[in-house]
Amino acid sequence: MRHEVVSSSACTERRQPRPFWRRARRAPAARIVSTHSAAATRFAELCAGIGGTTMLHDLMPDVVTVTFGERTGAISKRLHANGWTFVGTGEWQGEPVLGVSFAGDRRASRTADDLAAELVRIVGEMEVAETRLW
Repeated sequence: MRHEVVSSSACTERRQPRPFWRRARRAPAARIVSTHSAAATRFAELCAGIGGTTMLHDLMPDVVTVTFGERTGAISKRLHANGWTFVGTGEWQGEPVLGVSFAGDRRASRTADDLAAELVRIVGEMEVAETRLW
């Protein structure tokens, strides 16, 4: 009878699997980030088509910063009054801006389209009000 000697390090050396949560989220997280990034890009393109807008500093792939010049504050107030409370306000290089993050939004593409439509409506209303002779 022949006995094989196996070193103790070979027997005890096992490759430990990574924690379950790391394995489970790797592929879907990449897909979600690309969805958010695509939604942000789409929103930025739609905003660029609205008259009087300026797209600003590209912070992150899922964040859009836009300004409407001196109308930015009024637009922000109207957005918040209509329930778009996640649209943030701030200042970039002395200019008022709106900041929109699509991170964590399960419906990012739909949100981008709906928010762009709301901005078009608000800007349109403001332009009509500015041109009316009272």
